[in-house]
Amino acid sequence: MAAVKVKEQTILQFAGKSAEIGDLNAKVRQAWKDAGNKVGDLKTIDIYVKPEEGMAYYVINGETEGKIELF
Repeated sequence: MAAVKVKEQTILQFAGKSAEIGDLNAKVRQAWKDAGNKVGDLKTIDIYVKPEEGMAYYVINGETEGKIELF
């Protein structure tokens, strides 16, 4: 019998707003590319979610910092 692929979502809800947590990684990767970097140069991505600020802060490869909006 073939394994069934399960669609998973993690949704953060705060102050009446919702954000799909799974989309954060894709948004950070896009920000990296938009800054002129190569996806192949990615080694680590750390994302810190601060719903009270409506932001997610990230650190790429231990040195490049940035932020993206959650909502």
